[in-house]
Formats: sequence, structure tokens, C-alpha cells
Amino acid sequence: MGLDMGKYNDDYFIDFEDMSSDVVDRRRAGTGEQHPRSGRRQYRDEPRRPVRRPESDRDPRRVTNVYDSRREDSRYRDDRGYNRSRYHDDRSRERNGYDNFDVDGTRNDRSRAQASDRRDPRQGRRRRRKKPNMFRVAVISVALLLLIAIIGGIAAAVSANSVGSVKWLKVSEIAADQVLLSWEKVSKADGYRVMVAKGDAEYQEYQTISDPNAESITISGLDQASGYRFSVTSLRADKASKPTETDAVYTLPSAPEITGLFSSDPGTIHVDWSKNDAANGYLVEYKKNTEDYSSDMTLSISDPSQCSADITDLAVDTDYTVRVYATAELGGAVKSAPSLEQTVTVTAKKVEPMPKAVDQKPDQSIDPNKPMIALTFDDGPAVNTDSSDRILDVLEQNHAKATFFMVGYYASQNPDNVRRKAELKMELGNHTWDHSRYGNNVTPDDIRRTSNQIHDITGQFSTCFRSPGGMTTSAILSECAAENMAAYYWSIDTQDWNSRNADAVYQSVMNNVQDGDIILMHEIYDSTADAVERMVPELIAQGYQLVTCHDLITLKGGAEPVPGTQYVNAFTKSEI
Repeated sequence: MGLDMGKYNDDYFIDFEDMSSDVVDRRRAGTGEQHPRSGRRQYRDEPRRPVRRPESDRDPRRVTNVYDSRREDSRYRDDRGYNRSRYHDDRSRERNGYDNFDVDGTRNDRSRAQASDRRDPRQGRRRRRKKPNMFRVAVISVALLLLIAIIGGIAAAVSANSVGSVKWLKVSEIAADQVLLSWEKVSKADGYRVMVAKGDAEYQEYQTISDPNAESITISGLDQASGYRFSVTSLRADKASKPTETDAVYTLPSAPEITGLFSSDPGTIHVDWSKNDAANGYLVEYKKNTEDYSSDMTLSISDPSQCSADITDLAVDTDYTVRVYATAELGGAVKSAPSLEQTVTVTAKKVEPMPKAVDQKPDQSIDPNKPMIALTFDDGPAVNTDSSDRILDVLEQNHAKATFFMVGYYASQNPDNVRRKAELKMELGNHTWDHSRYGNNVTPDDIRRTSNQIHDITGQFSTCFRSPGGMTTSAILSECAAENMAAYYWSIDTQDWNSRNADAVYQSVMNNVQDGDIILMHEIYDSTADAVERMVPELIAQGYQLVTCHDLITLKGGAEPVPGTQYVNAFTKSEI
């Protein structure tokens, strides 16, 4: 068979022979065989040195035979999936899609215009896709839709009945016996369950809140200086979320109560306060009334059993305000809320530190079986009018007794009237130093200073007390008990300070008086003196005995008045 050289040219033989010689050279290099033309050995690790054969040594028939035998060998295929040589027959070129490429290997316009789904010839012959089974596809699609619907229904049912957990739970406004617990409102919640645990104990239900819009609750009734944990669970129908808990929170120590505040030595204040068993110390702060509290006017007491202190080097005849804190170690140093403030005037001379009234004996001339009432007068003695002396005149003329609750400063301005009251055996009462403070602002010094002033004038301490405006506190009663005094309120208020009308005062007494009453009036009004001049003889004519408060409680009530106790009338004690 003759050689068809039409499809081979000189360039083909040159390229193929070079390729063939390279293969031979590499094989020879692996064995270390001497190269026939170069005269040296070729080793595997040496780079190839292709040697072009001279044209006289080239055998076209040998080359074509070798090429034809190896053209389909996989070892001679390049990484694009077809033979290294670009010289193939027309059938091969058409089959492998080579007509889509130019001689230099770039894609031509024909290649770009072909359909996009034609498989790249480098990937081999494309396998024909089977036509899908439409019935099977429809069944699978319906099944998937049903599965999605079922899953969605289950998710919707769970979501409709579930409720989210409480977020942003926090504790604030911490006091000795209560805290404020707040949170963010939970969507879809019908209410909340609040739980409380003290220390490491188990949670106990505190309250179930039915308001879905609730976002806080004040938890009260807690023990002072104690650790607590809180949790809140959101509720919906019969479902409950996972509870949200707080970290441990400590309540504050209880605030002390100032039980004594007075100035008995020049430039010095003495303060007493109640003991707190949960405290490890106390802080005492003081200031001039015209200034603010500052750190350089603070006493630190490290002994928890010490409940008194002296504040020295103060300006005399100056008002100072004092307050006391309890301190404790509760995960760090903390202090209680401050005690109620009390104010005292620093004395410029030494005074009796603790006035104490002597025990009284009832008037034996009084018949306990007959009606009796106690007339009482506040705010005296009068300084700019003779109303106080006119009232004493009426009482003296009718052999009647009364109780006078005097202001210490006015007593110092009218000592003669105070001495006359003592001589007539009237009961000398205490109505604070200047009637400028009420309720919690009344200090022990306000009371002691007045008692000492009355003692300086008469030689005896006041035996009873009435709070300005009737605003009595436990601190006031504590001071009364320390001075051996009972406190008195009233059962008939004449409102003489308001009406300034003698007829109105007279009618308020005569139209309402009953056995055992304590009647309130003020000795500083002339209209009150006018009314007294009319009512005293009339009351006596109606059979009433006019007595002091002490004798009214003792003889009509049946027992001695108790120091530190407030009475409304002969039969009733006041609840503070």
C-alpha cells in the first residue's frame, strides 16, 4: 500500500520527529545509556535537551508509522482530551469539534455561534439525556407540597400556643425591705409569675400578675441586709415560658433612728441612735442649716455596738442638722438610707443634759365620781397682750385648774407669767422651743431646751408635752418617755386660732363638752380670754370639775398616765 503523503507536510515531520526524539531521549536518560549523537549519558534528573536530527536522517515512512500507531495512545493526549498533534484527518477533526478552533488554538466565530448546551469537546462525547417521567415528577412535587404544609401547620400551632421568655429583667430601687423588679413586656403573654428566693433556698411564688401589659412590680416584706434571687415567667393560657432569673441582690440595712439629740456643753452636740444588729458600723453626718453635707463633717463609727457620739468644736448659738447611716459588707461596702434628720441649737453654756419631771400626785379634793374635763392652752405665755394673765385670773377666782403647753422662747420672754402658773398649781407643759418645727422635724433638743427653760424659771421641769400641730412621732414619744412626760392630744378643738371670735369659742365648748374631754385652746388670743371668762363659771355650774390632764387620766381614766404615751381623752390613747 502506498504512502499517502497528502496530509503530511514538512512542518508535520519536523514537529513529530522532535516529539519522538524527546520520548526516546527520556527513556535513554532513565537507564543512563549514552546518547548516540551527543556522546554523553543522559540522566533522569537532567533537563531535556532535544536534539534536532538532520534532514538527511529523517525517514518519512518511519515517522508516519510511529505516529499512526501512537496517535490514539492516552499517553500522547494532552490535558484538553485530544491528541497532542493538531494534524488529524477530517473525520477526527469534525468528531472532536476541532473545526471550531483556528490553527493557533483560539475559538473561531463558528464556535461562538453554536448552541450553548453543546458540550465542550474537551469533556468527551456528551451523553444523551433521558426524557424525564412527568408523572413521577408530579407525584414527588405533590408529596413535597403536602410535607411543607404539614410542617407549616405544626409550626403555626406551636407558635400560637407558645410564649417567649422575659427579657431585660433587672432589680432597682433597692431598700431595706423592698426592691423594684422590672422587665420588658412579652408579646402574646397573658400575665407573669413572680418568684422570690432568699439566699440558697428554693423559689417561692410571690405573685401571679394577670395584666399582660405589666412591666414591673415592687416586692416588699423583705429582710434587711439579706441576699435574694428573683425570677419572672411569662404565661399564656396553660403554657409557661422558661423562667428568667436575676443574680443575687442584697437588701440594704435598715436606717437607724435618732433617739436623742441635744447640746448640753458649749460647742458640742450629743447624738444617740437605735442599734442595728445587721450593721458593722455607722456614719454620722452633720451640717449647719445654711450649708450642705460634706465629707469633712462626718463621723465614722466602726464599732457596731456603739450607738452614740459627741460632735465637738461647733459654732455656738447655731442650728445644726444631723443624720445617721448604718453600714454593712454585702458583696461590698454599702450603707442604709439615712435616718430622719433632726436639728439642734448648739448651746453657749452648760445646761442640764437630761430634764426629768418628778412624779405627780393627784389633787385629793377632786371627786372621781363626778364629771370632769381638762382645759388646755397652747403657744403661751402671751408676750404682747395680757390674755395669759386674764385666763389665770378666771381660773384662780373659780378655784379651777388647767394645763398650759408653753413655748420655751416665750417662757423666757415672760417668766413672771410662768412663775404664776406654777404658784397656782397649774400643770406646766412643753410645746417645743419656738414652735418652728413639726412632726419628724421636732428634735429632742427642741423639747429638752424648753424643759430646762421652765426649770430655770420655776425650779421644776415640765410634766407633759403637746406636739406642734398635733403631729406626734415615735421619736417625740421616746423623748417624752426619757423626760418622764406623757403626751396629750385633744377631743374638742375650739378652732380659736381660726375664728378669733369669743362666741364661736364659747359655743364650740358648751355645745359639745362631755365627761372626760380634753379641750384645745390658745392663751395668746384676747378672744379666747373673753370666751374663758364666760365658759368657766358656766361649766362649773353644770357640774364639771376643771382639772389638769394628769388628774383627768389618773382619776377619771383609773390609772396614772404612762410617760411616752399620748392620750386623746380620759379613756382613749392615741395610735402613732
